[in-house]
Amino acid sequence: MTRPLHPGLWALVLLLAACGGAKPVTTAPPPEEGGAGVVNDKRADIMRLFMEGTQARLSGQPAKAVAAFEQCLKLDPTNGAAHFELSKLYHQGQNFPKAVVHAKSAVAADKANIWYRFLLADLYQQNQQVGDAVEVYKGIVDGWPDRYEVYFDLANSLAFTGKVSEAQKVYTDLEKRIGLNEELIMQQYGMLANNGKLDEAEQLALRAVAAFPGEPQYIGLLAELYDQRGDHDKALAQYQKALELDPGNSMLRIGLAEHYYATGRMDEAYDQLGQAFLDPELDIDAKMQVLIGFFEMTNSEGEKAEDRPTMVNRAYGLIDALEKAHPESGKPHTIHGDYLLRDGRSSEARDQFRQSLRTEQDRFPIHMQLLQLDLQLADYAALITDADSAIALFPTTPELFLYKGIGHSQLEQHDAAIEALVMGRDLVVDNPPLATQFWSSLGDAYNEAGQYAESDKAYDKVLAAEPDNIATLNNYAYYLSLRGDQLEKAERMSKRSNELAPGQATYQDTYAWVLFRMGKHADAKLWMEKALAGSPDPDGVLLEHFGDILFELGDATGAKEQWTKAKARGGASDLIDRKINEGRRVE
Repeated sequence: MTRPLHPGLWALVLLLAACGGAKPVTTAPPPEEGGAGVVNDKRADIMRLFMEGTQARLSGQPAKAVAAFEQCLKLDPTNGAAHFELSKLYHQGQNFPKAVVHAKSAVAADKANIWYRFLLADLYQQNQQVGDAVEVYKGIVDGWPDRYEVYFDLANSLAFTGKVSEAQKVYTDLEKRIGLNEELIMQQYGMLANNGKLDEAEQLALRAVAAFPGEPQYIGLLAELYDQRGDHDKALAQYQKALELDPGNSMLRIGLAEHYYATGRMDEAYDQLGQAFLDPELDIDAKMQVLIGFFEMTNSEGEKAEDRPTMVNRAYGLIDALEKAHPESGKPHTIHGDYLLRDGRSSEARDQFRQSLRTEQDRFPIHMQLLQLDLQLADYAALITDADSAIALFPTTPELFLYKGIGHSQLEQHDAAIEALVMGRDLVVDNPPLATQFWSSLGDAYNEAGQYAESDKAYDKVLAAEPDNIATLNNYAYYLSLRGDQLEKAERMSKRSNELAPGQATYQDTYAWVLFRMGKHADAKLWMEKALAGSPDPDGVLLEHFGDILFELGDATGAKEQWTKAKARGGASDLIDRKINEGRRVE
Protein backbone atom coordinates (compact mmCIF):
# COMPACT_ATOMS: atom_id res chain seq x y z
CA MET A 1 0.00 0.00 0.00
CA THR A 2 1.67 3.25 -1.15
CA ARG A 3 1.35 6.18 1.21
CA PRO A 4 1.83 9.89 0.49
CA LEU A 5 5.12 11.38 1.57
CA HIS A 6 4.30 14.34 3.78
CA PRO A 7 5.89 17.67 2.78
CA GLY A 8 6.12 21.01 4.49
CA LEU A 9 5.13 21.00 8.13
CA TRP A 10 5.72 17.26 8.48
CA ALA A 11 9.31 17.75 7.37
CA LEU A 12 9.72 20.40 10.05
CA VAL A 13 8.26 18.08 12.69
CA LEU A 14 10.76 15.40 11.65
CA LEU A 15 13.59 17.88 11.88
CA LEU A 16 12.59 19.08 15.34
CA ALA A 17 12.40 15.49 16.51
CA ALA A 18 15.81 14.77 15.05
CA CYS A 19 17.35 17.85 16.63
CA GLY A 20 15.91 17.16 20.08
CA GLY A 21 12.76 18.10 21.94
CA ALA A 22 11.97 21.24 23.92
CA LYS A 23 14.36 22.05 26.77
CA PRO A 24 13.53 23.84 30.06
CA VAL A 25 14.68 27.42 30.25
CA THR A 26 17.25 27.86 33.03
CA THR A 27 19.49 30.63 34.14
CA ALA A 28 23.07 29.67 33.49
CA PRO A 29 26.40 31.37 33.04
CA PRO A 30 27.62 32.01 29.48
CA PRO A 31 29.01 28.84 27.92
CA GLU A 32 32.71 28.36 27.78
CA GLU A 33 34.37 28.28 24.35
CA GLY A 34 33.97 24.86 22.82
CA GLY A 35 31.12 23.96 25.15
CA ALA A 36 27.30 24.16 24.85
CA GLY A 37 27.47 27.21 22.61
CA VAL A 38 29.17 25.23 19.90
CA VAL A 39 26.54 22.52 20.17
CA ASN A 40 23.76 25.10 19.87
CA ASP A 41 25.44 26.69 16.85
CA LYS A 42 25.72 23.29 15.20
CA ARG A 43 22.06 22.60 15.88
CA ALA A 44 21.12 25.99 14.41
CA ASP A 45 23.18 25.25 11.29
CA ILE A 46 21.40 21.92 10.87
CA MET A 47 18.03 23.64 11.27
CA ARG A 48 18.97 26.31 8.70
CA LEU A 49 20.26 23.80 6.16
CA PHE A 50 17.22 21.59 6.60
CA MET A 51 14.84 24.48 6.01
CA GLU A 52 16.82 25.51 2.93
CA GLY A 53 16.53 21.96 1.61
CA THR A 54 12.81 21.82 2.30
CA GLN A 55 12.18 25.16 0.59
CA ALA A 56 14.24 24.10 -2.43
CA ARG A 57 12.36 20.81 -2.72
CA LEU A 58 8.96 22.52 -2.49
CA SER A 59 9.98 25.11 -5.10
CA GLY A 60 11.05 22.42 -7.59
CA GLN A 61 14.82 22.68 -7.17
CA PRO A 62 15.79 19.07 -6.34
CA ALA A 63 19.54 19.48 -6.93
CA LYS A 64 19.71 22.40 -4.50
CA ALA A 65 17.61 20.45 -1.98
CA VAL A 66 19.92 17.42 -2.21
CA ALA A 67 22.97 19.63 -1.59
CA ALA A 68 21.39 21.18 1.52
CA PHE A 69 20.36 17.85 3.03
CA GLU A 70 23.79 16.37 2.31
CA GLN A 71 25.30 19.30 4.23
CA CYS A 72 22.98 18.41 7.13
CA LEU A 73 24.41 14.91 7.17
CA LYS A 74 27.98 16.19 7.20
CA LEU A 75 27.14 17.97 10.44
CA ASP A 76 24.99 15.10 11.77
CA PRO A 77 25.42 11.76 9.92
CA THR A 78 22.60 10.14 11.94
CA ASN A 79 19.97 12.80 11.22
CA GLY A 80 16.99 10.65 10.31
CA ALA A 81 14.94 13.53 8.90
CA ALA A 82 17.68 14.48 6.43
CA HIS A 83 18.07 10.85 5.33
CA PHE A 84 14.27 10.67 4.88
CA GLU A 85 14.17 13.76 2.66
CA LEU A 86 17.14 12.60 0.61
CA SER A 87 15.51 9.22 0.08
CA LYS A 88 12.41 10.89 -1.33
CA LEU A 89 14.47 13.12 -3.59
CA TYR A 90 16.55 10.26 -4.96
CA HIS A 91 13.36 8.26 -5.52
CA GLN A 92 11.93 11.22 -7.43
CA GLY A 93 15.07 11.21 -9.56
CA GLN A 94 14.71 7.46 -10.27
CA ASN A 95 17.88 6.64 -8.29
CA PHE A 96 16.53 3.65 -6.37
CA PRO A 97 19.83 2.43 -4.87
CA LYS A 98 20.56 5.77 -3.18
CA ALA A 99 16.91 6.16 -2.17
CA VAL A 100 17.04 2.79 -0.41
CA VAL A 101 20.37 3.57 1.30
CA HIS A 102 19.00 6.77 2.81
CA ALA A 103 15.67 5.20 3.77
CA LYS A 104 17.54 2.43 5.63
CA SER A 105 19.70 5.05 7.34
CA ALA A 106 16.59 6.97 8.40
CA VAL A 107 15.11 3.82 9.96
CA ALA A 108 18.39 3.04 11.72
CA ALA A 109 18.53 6.58 13.07
CA ASP A 110 15.00 6.54 14.46
CA LYS A 111 13.45 3.12 14.82
CA ALA A 112 10.36 4.63 16.45
CA ASN A 113 9.38 6.59 13.33
CA ILE A 114 6.81 4.54 11.39
CA TRP A 115 6.92 6.83 8.34
CA TYR A 116 10.56 6.02 7.71
CA ARG A 117 9.61 2.35 7.62
CA PHE A 118 6.67 2.97 5.30
CA LEU A 119 8.99 4.76 2.88
CA LEU A 120 11.52 1.91 2.95
CA ALA A 121 8.81 -0.71 2.37
CA ASP A 122 7.35 1.27 -0.54
CA LEU A 123 10.77 1.59 -2.14
CA TYR A 124 11.38 -2.14 -1.84
CA GLN A 125 7.96 -2.86 -3.40
CA GLN A 126 8.54 -0.50 -6.32
CA ASN A 127 11.97 -1.99 -6.92
CA GLN A 128 10.57 -5.56 -6.90
CA GLN A 129 12.45 -6.38 -3.67
CA VAL A 130 9.35 -7.91 -2.14
CA GLY A 131 11.22 -10.17 0.26
CA ASP A 132 12.93 -7.14 1.80
CA ALA A 133 9.57 -5.36 2.01
CA VAL A 134 8.22 -8.34 3.98
CA GLU A 135 10.85 -7.84 6.67
CA VAL A 136 9.98 -4.15 6.96
CA TYR A 137 6.25 -4.92 7.25
CA LYS A 138 7.00 -7.49 9.95
CA GLY A 139 8.85 -4.81 11.91
CA ILE A 140 5.91 -2.43 11.59
CA VAL A 141 3.41 -5.06 12.71
CA ASP A 142 5.59 -5.92 15.71
CA GLY A 143 5.99 -2.29 16.74
CA TRP A 144 2.53 -1.03 15.82
CA PRO A 145 0.13 -4.00 16.09
CA ASP A 146 -2.92 -1.73 15.70
CA ARG A 147 -1.95 -0.56 12.20
CA TYR A 148 -4.25 -3.13 10.64
CA GLU A 149 -3.73 -1.98 7.03
CA VAL A 150 -0.12 -3.20 7.25
CA TYR A 151 -1.28 -6.78 7.82
CA PHE A 152 -2.75 -6.75 4.30
CA ASP A 153 0.53 -5.43 2.87
CA LEU A 154 2.44 -8.13 4.75
CA ALA A 155 0.12 -10.95 3.70
CA ASN A 156 0.06 -9.89 0.04
CA SER A 157 3.84 -9.60 -0.03
CA LEU A 158 4.28 -13.03 1.53
CA ALA A 159 1.90 -14.55 -1.00
CA PHE A 160 3.77 -12.82 -3.83
CA THR A 161 6.99 -14.50 -2.71
CA GLY A 162 5.24 -17.89 -2.60
CA LYS A 163 4.83 -18.05 1.18
CA VAL A 164 1.09 -18.59 1.10
CA SER A 165 0.95 -20.51 4.38
CA GLU A 166 2.67 -17.64 6.21
CA ALA A 167 0.30 -15.18 4.53
CA GLN A 168 -2.64 -17.26 5.74
CA LYS A 169 -1.31 -17.05 9.32
CA VAL A 170 -1.19 -13.26 9.02
CA TYR A 171 -4.85 -13.18 7.93
CA THR A 172 -5.77 -15.51 10.81
CA ASP A 173 -4.03 -13.20 13.28
CA LEU A 174 -5.76 -10.17 11.78
CA GLU A 175 -9.18 -11.84 11.95
CA LYS A 176 -8.65 -12.41 15.68
CA ARG A 177 -7.99 -8.71 16.09
CA ILE A 178 -10.71 -7.15 13.92
CA GLY A 179 -13.11 -9.99 13.17
CA LEU A 180 -14.36 -11.17 9.78
CA ASN A 181 -15.14 -8.21 7.51
CA GLU A 182 -15.51 -7.54 3.80
CA GLU A 183 -11.97 -6.32 3.12
CA LEU A 184 -10.41 -9.25 4.96
CA ILE A 185 -12.65 -11.77 3.20
CA MET A 186 -12.08 -10.41 -0.30
CA GLN A 187 -8.33 -9.92 0.09
CA GLN A 188 -7.81 -13.34 1.64
CA TYR A 189 -10.09 -15.07 -0.87
CA GLY A 190 -8.24 -13.47 -3.80
CA MET A 191 -4.91 -14.53 -2.37
CA LEU A 192 -6.06 -18.14 -1.89
CA ALA A 193 -7.84 -18.47 -5.25
CA ASN A 194 -4.97 -16.90 -7.20
CA ASN A 195 -2.52 -19.32 -5.61
CA GLY A 196 -4.59 -22.42 -6.34
CA LYS A 197 -5.71 -22.95 -2.74
CA LEU A 198 -9.29 -23.65 -3.81
CA ASP A 199 -10.26 -25.82 -0.84
CA GLU A 200 -9.13 -23.16 1.61
CA ALA A 201 -10.88 -20.51 -0.50
CA GLU A 202 -14.10 -22.52 -0.39
CA GLN A 203 -13.91 -22.84 3.40
CA LEU A 204 -13.43 -19.07 3.71
CA ALA A 205 -16.36 -18.35 1.39
CA LEU A 206 -18.59 -20.76 3.36
CA ARG A 207 -17.64 -19.03 6.62
CA ALA A 208 -18.43 -15.66 5.01
CA VAL A 209 -21.84 -16.89 3.84
CA ALA A 210 -22.59 -18.21 7.32
CA ALA A 211 -21.47 -14.96 8.96
CA PHE A 212 -23.32 -12.71 6.48
CA PRO A 213 -26.24 -14.77 5.11
CA GLY A 214 -27.90 -11.76 3.50
CA GLU A 215 -24.83 -10.76 1.43
CA PRO A 216 -25.04 -12.24 -2.10
CA GLN A 217 -21.47 -11.33 -3.02
CA TYR A 218 -20.08 -14.15 -0.89
CA ILE A 219 -22.46 -16.63 -2.49
CA GLY A 220 -21.16 -15.31 -5.80
CA LEU A 221 -17.63 -16.14 -4.69
CA LEU A 222 -18.71 -19.72 -4.11
CA ALA A 223 -20.30 -19.84 -7.54
CA GLU A 224 -17.12 -18.59 -9.24
CA LEU A 225 -15.04 -21.08 -7.30
CA TYR A 226 -17.28 -24.02 -8.24
CA ASP A 227 -17.09 -23.00 -11.90
CA GLN A 228 -13.31 -22.78 -11.59
CA ARG A 229 -13.24 -26.33 -10.25
CA GLY A 230 -15.63 -27.58 -12.92
CA ASP A 231 -18.58 -28.11 -10.53
CA HIS A 232 -20.97 -26.28 -12.87
CA ASP A 233 -24.20 -27.59 -11.37
CA LYS A 234 -23.19 -26.39 -7.92
CA ALA A 235 -22.07 -23.07 -9.41
CA LEU A 236 -25.44 -22.52 -11.12
CA ALA A 237 -27.28 -23.26 -7.88
CA GLN A 238 -25.20 -20.63 -6.07
CA TYR A 239 -25.76 -18.02 -8.77
CA GLN A 240 -29.52 -18.61 -8.63
CA LYS A 241 -29.47 -18.38 -4.84
CA ALA A 242 -27.53 -15.11 -4.94
CA LEU A 243 -29.86 -13.56 -7.52
CA GLU A 244 -32.88 -14.49 -5.40
CA LEU A 245 -31.36 -12.34 -2.67
CA ASP A 246 -30.43 -9.50 -5.03
CA PRO A 247 -32.15 -9.66 -8.45
CA GLY A 248 -30.72 -6.28 -9.43
CA ASN A 249 -27.09 -7.25 -8.91
CA SER A 250 -25.67 -6.89 -12.41
CA MET A 251 -22.19 -8.12 -11.51
CA LEU A 252 -23.80 -11.42 -10.49
CA ARG A 253 -25.52 -11.53 -13.88
CA ILE A 254 -22.19 -11.05 -15.66
CA GLY A 255 -20.78 -13.91 -13.60
CA LEU A 256 -23.78 -16.05 -14.47
CA ALA A 257 -23.35 -15.12 -18.15
CA GLU A 258 -19.75 -16.35 -18.00
CA HIS A 259 -21.04 -19.58 -16.44
CA TYR A 260 -23.58 -20.07 -19.23
CA TYR A 261 -20.97 -19.26 -21.89
CA ALA A 262 -18.53 -21.79 -20.41
CA THR A 263 -21.24 -24.49 -20.42
CA GLY A 264 -22.34 -23.74 -24.00
CA ARG A 265 -25.70 -22.15 -23.16
CA MET A 266 -25.26 -19.11 -25.38
CA ASP A 267 -28.82 -17.80 -25.42
CA GLU A 268 -28.96 -17.71 -21.63
CA ALA A 269 -25.50 -16.10 -21.52
CA TYR A 270 -26.53 -13.23 -23.79
CA ASP A 271 -29.82 -12.79 -21.95
CA GLN A 272 -27.94 -12.23 -18.68
CA LEU A 273 -25.44 -9.90 -20.33
CA GLY A 274 -28.24 -7.91 -21.94
CA GLN A 275 -29.91 -7.36 -18.57
CA ALA A 276 -26.61 -6.34 -16.98
CA PHE A 277 -25.71 -3.95 -19.81
CA LEU A 278 -29.01 -2.10 -19.46
CA ASP A 279 -28.21 -1.32 -15.82
CA PRO A 280 -26.92 2.28 -15.63
CA GLU A 281 -25.60 1.64 -12.12
CA LEU A 282 -23.18 -1.02 -13.31
CA ASP A 283 -19.75 0.45 -13.96
CA ILE A 284 -19.35 1.17 -17.66
CA ASP A 285 -15.72 0.03 -17.66
CA ALA A 286 -16.74 -3.49 -16.59
CA LYS A 287 -19.07 -3.61 -19.58
CA MET A 288 -16.38 -2.26 -21.88
CA GLN A 289 -14.07 -5.09 -20.82
CA VAL A 290 -16.73 -7.62 -21.82
CA LEU A 291 -17.08 -5.98 -25.24
CA ILE A 292 -13.31 -5.88 -25.71
CA GLY A 293 -13.30 -9.62 -25.02
CA PHE A 294 -16.00 -10.14 -27.66
CA PHE A 295 -14.03 -7.98 -30.09
CA GLU A 296 -10.99 -10.22 -29.72
CA MET A 297 -13.07 -13.38 -30.06
CA THR A 298 -14.91 -12.19 -33.16
CA ASN A 299 -11.68 -10.84 -34.60
CA SER A 300 -10.22 -14.33 -34.57
CA GLU A 301 -13.59 -15.83 -35.58
CA GLY A 302 -13.92 -17.76 -32.34
CA GLU A 303 -13.68 -21.52 -32.28
CA LYS A 304 -15.85 -21.94 -35.38
CA ALA A 305 -15.99 -19.56 -38.35
CA GLU A 306 -19.74 -20.16 -38.73
CA ASP A 307 -20.29 -18.83 -35.19
CA ARG A 308 -18.80 -15.44 -35.98
CA PRO A 309 -21.84 -13.71 -37.59
CA THR A 310 -24.04 -14.62 -34.63
CA MET A 311 -21.42 -13.44 -32.13
CA VAL A 312 -20.93 -10.18 -34.02
CA ASN A 313 -24.67 -9.47 -34.09
CA ARG A 314 -24.94 -10.19 -30.38
CA ALA A 315 -22.00 -7.88 -29.69
CA TYR A 316 -23.75 -5.07 -31.58
CA GLY A 317 -26.85 -5.75 -29.50
CA LEU A 318 -24.81 -5.33 -26.31
CA ILE A 319 -23.36 -2.09 -27.67
CA ASP A 320 -26.89 -0.78 -28.27
CA ALA A 321 -27.77 -1.64 -24.66
CA LEU A 322 -24.61 0.12 -23.48
CA GLU A 323 -25.52 3.28 -25.38
CA LYS A 324 -29.00 3.28 -23.87
CA ALA A 325 -27.70 2.80 -20.33
CA HIS A 326 -24.98 5.45 -20.60
CA PRO A 327 -26.19 8.19 -22.97
CA GLU A 328 -23.92 10.74 -21.28
CA SER A 329 -20.72 8.81 -22.04
CA GLY A 330 -18.70 8.73 -25.24
CA LYS A 331 -17.18 5.32 -24.47
CA PRO A 332 -20.04 3.27 -26.01
CA HIS A 333 -19.68 5.20 -29.26
CA THR A 334 -15.92 4.69 -29.27
CA ILE A 335 -16.15 0.91 -29.05
CA HIS A 336 -19.09 0.97 -31.50
CA GLY A 337 -16.78 2.77 -33.92
CA ASP A 338 -14.04 0.19 -33.35
CA TYR A 339 -16.42 -2.64 -34.24
CA LEU A 340 -17.76 -0.88 -37.34
CA LEU A 341 -14.26 -0.02 -38.52
CA ARG A 342 -13.11 -3.59 -38.05
CA ASP A 343 -16.14 -4.78 -40.05
CA GLY A 344 -15.39 -2.47 -42.99
CA ARG A 345 -18.17 0.04 -42.28
CA SER A 346 -15.94 3.11 -42.34
CA SER A 347 -18.57 5.80 -42.83
CA GLU A 348 -20.71 4.51 -39.96
CA ALA A 349 -17.60 4.15 -37.80
CA ARG A 350 -16.74 7.78 -38.45
CA ASP A 351 -20.21 8.83 -37.28
CA GLN A 352 -19.70 6.94 -34.02
CA PHE A 353 -16.27 8.44 -33.36
CA ARG A 354 -17.63 11.90 -34.06
CA GLN A 355 -20.49 11.28 -31.64
CA SER A 356 -18.08 10.06 -28.94
CA LEU A 357 -16.23 13.39 -29.14
CA ARG A 358 -19.31 15.21 -27.86
CA THR A 359 -18.38 14.05 -24.37
CA GLU A 360 -14.77 12.87 -24.87
CA GLN A 361 -13.19 15.93 -26.49
CA ASP A 362 -9.95 15.58 -24.58
CA ARG A 363 -9.20 12.13 -26.02
CA PHE A 364 -6.64 12.85 -28.73
CA PRO A 365 -6.60 9.32 -30.26
CA ILE A 366 -10.29 9.66 -31.17
CA HIS A 367 -9.55 12.89 -33.04
CA MET A 368 -6.75 11.15 -34.94
CA GLN A 369 -9.02 8.22 -35.81
CA LEU A 370 -11.64 10.64 -37.12
CA LEU A 371 -9.11 12.46 -39.30
CA GLN A 372 -7.79 9.20 -40.72
CA LEU A 373 -11.32 8.18 -41.66
CA ASP A 374 -12.01 11.57 -43.28
CA LEU A 375 -8.90 11.02 -45.39
CA GLN A 376 -9.78 7.41 -46.16
CA LEU A 377 -13.28 8.45 -47.25
CA ALA A 378 -11.85 11.32 -49.34
CA ASP A 379 -14.10 13.76 -47.47
CA TYR A 380 -11.68 16.65 -47.58
CA ALA A 381 -14.10 19.33 -46.41
CA ALA A 382 -14.76 17.27 -43.28
CA LEU A 383 -11.02 16.68 -42.91
CA ILE A 384 -10.44 20.43 -42.71
CA THR A 385 -13.35 21.01 -40.31
CA ASP A 386 -12.36 18.15 -38.01
CA ALA A 387 -8.71 19.21 -38.07
CA ASP A 388 -9.72 22.74 -37.05
CA SER A 389 -11.76 21.36 -34.14
CA ALA A 390 -8.83 19.30 -32.95
CA ILE A 391 -6.37 22.20 -33.37
CA ALA A 392 -8.56 24.34 -31.12
CA LEU A 393 -8.02 21.73 -28.38
CA PHE A 394 -4.44 20.71 -29.19
CA PRO A 395 -2.91 23.80 -30.82
CA THR A 396 0.70 22.64 -30.56
CA THR A 397 0.24 19.20 -32.16
CA PRO A 398 1.83 19.33 -35.63
CA GLU A 399 0.09 16.24 -37.07
CA LEU A 400 -3.25 18.06 -37.00
CA PHE A 401 -1.90 20.77 -39.31
CA LEU A 402 -0.62 18.08 -41.68
CA TYR A 403 -4.13 16.68 -42.06
CA LYS A 404 -5.54 20.17 -42.52
CA GLY A 405 -2.95 20.98 -45.18
CA ILE A 406 -3.70 17.76 -47.05
CA GLY A 407 -7.41 18.60 -47.00
CA HIS A 408 -6.84 22.05 -48.48
CA SER A 409 -4.45 20.64 -51.09
CA GLN A 410 -6.99 18.08 -52.25
CA LEU A 411 -9.59 20.84 -52.63
CA GLU A 412 -7.02 22.89 -54.61
CA GLN A 413 -7.00 25.58 -51.91
CA HIS A 414 -3.26 25.92 -52.29
CA ASP A 415 -2.59 29.08 -50.27
CA ALA A 416 -4.55 27.70 -47.30
CA ALA A 417 -2.72 24.38 -47.65
CA ILE A 418 0.68 26.08 -47.61
CA GLU A 419 -0.26 28.18 -44.58
CA ALA A 420 -1.39 25.13 -42.59
CA LEU A 421 1.64 23.05 -43.57
CA VAL A 422 4.11 25.81 -42.68
CA MET A 423 2.46 26.27 -39.27
CA GLY A 424 2.62 22.55 -38.56
CA ARG A 425 6.18 22.21 -39.83
CA ASP A 426 7.31 24.92 -37.41
CA LEU A 427 5.80 22.97 -34.49
CA VAL A 428 7.82 19.81 -35.15
CA VAL A 429 10.48 19.15 -32.51
CA ASP A 430 13.01 16.28 -32.62
CA ASN A 431 10.93 14.23 -35.07
CA PRO A 432 12.78 13.98 -38.42
CA PRO A 433 10.27 11.58 -40.08
CA LEU A 434 7.38 13.93 -39.32
CA ALA A 435 9.36 16.95 -40.53
CA THR A 436 10.03 15.05 -43.76
CA GLN A 437 6.31 14.47 -44.22
CA PHE A 438 5.68 18.19 -43.92
CA TRP A 439 8.40 19.08 -46.44
CA SER A 440 7.04 16.49 -48.87
CA SER A 441 3.49 17.82 -48.58
CA LEU A 442 4.79 21.38 -48.94
CA GLY A 443 6.61 20.33 -52.11
CA ASP A 444 3.31 19.11 -53.56
CA ALA A 445 1.39 22.21 -52.41
CA TYR A 446 3.96 24.71 -53.72
CA ASN A 447 4.04 22.89 -57.07
CA GLU A 448 0.26 23.00 -57.43
CA ALA A 449 0.34 26.71 -56.54
CA GLY A 450 2.90 27.33 -59.28
CA GLN A 451 5.62 28.28 -56.78
CA TYR A 452 8.17 26.01 -58.41
CA ALA A 453 11.28 27.34 -56.72
CA GLU A 454 9.77 26.79 -53.28
CA SER A 455 8.53 23.37 -54.38
CA ASP A 456 12.01 22.34 -55.47
CA LYS A 457 13.51 23.57 -52.17
CA ALA A 458 10.98 21.55 -50.20
CA TYR A 459 11.62 18.37 -52.19
CA ASP A 460 15.38 18.86 -51.85
CA LYS A 461 14.88 19.12 -48.06
CA VAL A 462 13.14 15.74 -48.11
CA LEU A 463 15.83 14.05 -50.18
CA ALA A 464 18.60 15.54 -48.03
CA ALA A 465 17.06 13.82 -45.03
CA GLU A 466 15.86 10.68 -46.83
CA PRO A 467 17.65 10.17 -50.17
CA ASP A 468 15.52 7.11 -50.97
CA ASN A 469 12.12 8.58 -50.18
CA ILE A 470 10.29 6.87 -53.05
CA ALA A 471 7.21 9.09 -53.18
CA THR A 472 9.30 12.27 -53.31
CA LEU A 473 11.69 10.84 -55.92
CA ASN A 474 8.70 10.03 -58.13
CA ASN A 475 6.70 13.22 -57.60
CA TYR A 476 9.70 15.53 -57.91
CA ALA A 477 10.80 13.81 -61.14
CA TYR A 478 7.29 13.93 -62.61
CA TYR A 479 6.74 17.61 -61.86
CA LEU A 480 10.15 18.51 -63.34
CA SER A 481 9.26 16.54 -66.47
CA LEU A 482 5.99 18.40 -66.85
CA ARG A 483 7.90 21.66 -66.68
CA GLY A 484 10.69 20.37 -68.91
CA ASP A 485 13.15 21.49 -66.24
CA GLN A 486 16.27 19.71 -64.90
CA LEU A 487 15.43 16.60 -66.91
CA GLU A 488 18.70 14.80 -66.20
CA LYS A 489 18.04 15.17 -62.47
CA ALA A 490 14.47 14.00 -63.02
CA GLU A 491 15.75 10.95 -64.94
CA ARG A 492 18.11 9.99 -62.10
CA MET A 493 15.37 10.32 -59.46
CA SER A 494 12.76 8.42 -61.45
CA LYS A 495 15.20 5.64 -62.27
CA ARG A 496 16.03 5.32 -58.57
CA SER A 497 12.35 5.09 -57.60
CA ASN A 498 11.94 2.18 -60.02
CA GLU A 499 15.01 0.47 -58.57
CA LEU A 500 13.57 0.82 -55.07
CA ALA A 501 10.08 -0.35 -56.05
CA PRO A 502 10.21 -2.33 -59.29
CA GLY A 503 6.99 -3.19 -61.09
CA GLN A 504 4.99 -0.15 -59.88
CA ALA A 505 2.97 1.23 -62.78
CA THR A 506 2.90 4.79 -61.39
CA TYR A 507 6.70 4.95 -61.15
CA GLN A 508 7.11 3.31 -64.57
CA ASP A 509 4.76 5.89 -66.11
CA THR A 510 6.80 8.72 -64.58
CA TYR A 511 10.04 7.27 -65.92
CA ALA A 512 8.49 6.83 -69.38
CA TRP A 513 7.33 10.45 -69.37
CA VAL A 514 10.72 11.77 -68.23
CA LEU A 515 12.38 9.82 -71.06
CA PHE A 516 9.78 11.15 -73.49
CA ARG A 517 10.49 14.74 -72.44
CA MET A 518 14.18 14.06 -72.95
CA GLY A 519 13.42 12.97 -76.52
CA LYS A 520 14.15 9.29 -75.84
CA HIS A 521 10.88 8.18 -77.42
CA ALA A 522 11.73 4.54 -78.07
CA ASP A 523 12.87 4.00 -74.47
CA ALA A 524 9.78 5.86 -73.28
CA LYS A 525 7.58 3.46 -75.27
CA LEU A 526 9.20 0.43 -73.62
CA TRP A 527 8.63 1.81 -70.11
CA MET A 528 5.08 2.89 -70.86
CA GLU A 529 4.29 -0.61 -72.13
CA LYS A 530 5.61 -1.95 -68.81
CA ALA A 531 3.35 0.46 -66.94
CA LEU A 532 0.29 -0.56 -68.96
CA ALA A 533 1.09 -4.27 -68.57
CA GLY A 534 1.09 -3.79 -64.80
CA SER A 535 -2.21 -1.87 -64.83
CA PRO A 536 -5.24 -4.07 -65.52
CA ASP A 537 -7.41 -0.96 -65.53
CA PRO A 538 -5.13 1.95 -66.60
CA ASP A 539 -6.36 5.47 -66.02
CA GLY A 540 -6.69 8.18 -68.65
CA VAL A 541 -3.29 9.74 -67.79
CA LEU A 542 -1.33 6.60 -68.72
CA LEU A 543 -3.32 6.10 -71.92
CA GLU A 544 -2.92 9.72 -72.98
CA HIS A 545 0.83 9.56 -72.33
CA PHE A 546 1.07 6.38 -74.38
CA GLY A 547 -0.76 8.10 -77.24
CA ASP A 548 1.66 11.05 -77.12
CA ILE A 549 4.63 8.67 -77.24
CA LEU A 550 3.20 6.74 -80.20
CA PHE A 551 2.52 9.97 -82.10
CA GLU A 552 6.14 11.12 -81.72
CA LEU A 553 7.24 7.69 -82.97
CA GLY A 554 5.17 8.21 -86.14
CA ASP A 555 2.19 6.00 -85.21
CA ALA A 556 -0.63 8.57 -85.56
CA THR A 557 -3.32 5.87 -85.84
CA GLY A 558 -2.17 4.14 -82.66
CA ALA A 559 -1.90 7.50 -80.91
CA LYS A 560 -5.47 8.47 -81.75
CA GLU A 561 -6.71 5.08 -80.55
CA GLN A 562 -5.01 5.59 -77.16
CA TRP A 563 -6.29 9.18 -76.86
CA THR A 564 -9.83 7.97 -77.53
CA LYS A 565 -9.47 5.33 -74.82
CA ALA A 566 -8.07 7.96 -72.45
CA LYS A 567 -11.08 10.22 -72.93
CA ALA A 568 -13.49 7.33 -72.33
CA ARG A 569 -11.60 6.19 -69.23
CA GLY A 570 -11.51 9.67 -67.66
CA GLY A 571 -8.69 11.59 -66.05
CA ALA A 572 -7.04 12.80 -69.26
CA SER A 573 -5.86 16.38 -69.74
CA ASP A 574 -7.97 19.29 -71.02
CA LEU A 575 -6.24 18.94 -74.39
CA ILE A 576 -7.55 15.44 -75.09
CA ASP A 577 -10.39 16.58 -77.38
CA ARG A 578 -8.04 18.62 -79.54
CA LYS A 579 -5.64 15.69 -79.86
CA ILE A 580 -8.46 13.41 -81.00
CA ASN A 581 -10.07 15.95 -83.35
CA GLU A 582 -6.84 17.23 -84.89
CA GLY A 583 -5.10 13.84 -84.91
CA ARG A 584 -1.90 15.28 -83.52
CA ARG A 585 -0.19 15.94 -80.22
CA VAL A 586 -0.75 19.44 -78.88
CA GLU A 587 0.70 21.16 -75.78
